[in-house]
Amino acid sequence: MASSASREPQRDLENKANDLSKLQKDIAKNHQVRKKYTIQLGENELVLKELDLLKEDANVYKLIGPVLVKQDLAEANANVRKRIEYISAELKRLDAALQDLEEKQTSKKEAIFKLQQRIQSLQAGKAKA
Repeated sequence: MASSASREPQRDLENKANDLSKLQKDIAKNHQVRKKYTIQLGENELVLKELDLLKEDANVYKLIGPVLVKQDLAEANANVRKRIEYISAELKRLDAALQDLEEKQTSKKEAIFKLQQRIQSLQAGKAKA
């Protein structure tokens, strides 16, 4: 009977460790996606600066597949600004998700620590018996 009582906390510890591992993978994935969006944001801000330097009658071309298509400067400017808004919103969403994941990770680590202490006290109790 005593051995089954010590197996249960051990199984619980394994489950919590697996959950923690999954959270850590999700955090790493979030960082990767965030890095991609941050790069895109920088690129789009650079494009916007370049567009702002142009005169009203300048020719602007947009690459669509293998073809350069002439585009109105105002339209190009609006498109880049919308893209920047979208990317910024995605970064905010990712930040919120990351904060949530990190809070869950901290909570899991604390639960694992408490469980490890419980297992050690159970093992210490067995050693005395």
